[in-house]
Amino acid sequence: MNRIKYIAMQYKVILIALFLGSALPLQAEGSVVLSDKTIENRIFSLGSSVDVQYNAEVKRRIKQYTVKQRAMSEILLGRSSIYFPLFEKVFETKGLPEDLKYLSVVESGLRPVATSRSGAAGLWQFMRPTGRMMGLKINRTIDERRDIEKSTAAAADYLLYLYERFDDWTLAIAAYNCGPGNLRKAIRKSGGKRSFWEIKKYLPKETREYVPKFIAISYVMKYYYEHDLVPEIPNEDLINTSSAQVFETINLKKLSKELDIELKVMKTLNPSYIRNYIPKSEDGIYNLVLPTTEMRLVAQKYHVLAELPELKEQITEDIAEANTISKRSFITIEKIPSALYLSSDGENPPNQLKPLRAYSVRLGNDEDYLDYRPDAYKIDDKKYSISYLNHIIKGSKKSL
Repeated sequence: MNRIKYIAMQYKVILIALFLGSALPLQAEGSVVLSDKTIENRIFSLGSSVDVQYNAEVKRRIKQYTVKQRAMSEILLGRSSIYFPLFEKVFETKGLPEDLKYLSVVESGLRPVATSRSGAAGLWQFMRPTGRMMGLKINRTIDERRDIEKSTAAAADYLLYLYERFDDWTLAIAAYNCGPGNLRKAIRKSGGKRSFWEIKKYLPKETREYVPKFIAISYVMKYYYEHDLVPEIPNEDLINTSSAQVFETINLKKLSKELDIELKVMKTLNPSYIRNYIPKSEDGIYNLVLPTTEMRLVAQKYHVLAELPELKEQITEDIAEANTISKRSFITIEKIPSALYLSSDGENPPNQLKPLRAYSVRLGNDEDYLDYRPDAYKIDDKKYSISYLNHIIKGSKKSL
């Protein structure tokens, strides 16, 4: 009997410990303890466009993102550096609250290639009919639901459409999830109430969880550092990018080899081209996105119209005169590894790169050809292919 009592007491102690553990404030790595009151105050100070609450579901989601799924949250924080600048620009232009950008985190985990079991696709998880309604092209070759810029513009327009009908951003994002028809049905069942929290029980289960997820993600994205979350910095090639209108067919596999870019990176930047090529377009309706360094090279060779930041060049009168005589465009290459080109003229600080100037050449063709596109660059009287030069620019240890 004593042994039975002893075992019973042990179980009692374990149950009490489990109960007390569940009642403790949220705790992240590094023994950072945050009280419910602290988190609640921060949530209400978010300045959110939605009707925020700090209830059991929101609390559970915050714990999920900051304790149980920390690694995934750090990946999401890193991905935000790729997509949020574009989201913010589009939303500002169209007059949407900036915090609606967090919807994409809830919808797709910031993955342009994400596809749900129901067939929704892209960063904003458009179904085919809704995507087409918002002007996105979807066929065997192209799925613009995966196009980062076009799908974001379409999502902004759709959110505005929903807001105009329900006059409330919380209801608008609920309708974004379940559809305006289901939201109207829930409003009717509630007796005409217009608050998400009042009609919540009449909505589908996924939508009942949708707004709490949005609130939790909004909190984590703003206060991640309070939970010792460290963003996982993505590949630099995915952050510093430029876009170009394309007028000719471009094979992405071939281009990835030519530029020495991983095909995975190429497809991540251009996820809407299902068959790995960009179709020809007289009006330039399709875009190519590349790391800015590589886009400078592509802009010299292909029929594209690129949006590129200006290079900081110091062109002397002699260079300008040579440029006029040769009809060749000078470029400044500033990313050659510093171990190869160190200053020694006394004018630049030690270990400071010297700008290296080169001009484009066309191999075996008339240089006065009207549709001039370089096949290589000439540096110090030697010719280098675009792909090899790009390899050097990206940090190769090989010497020119």
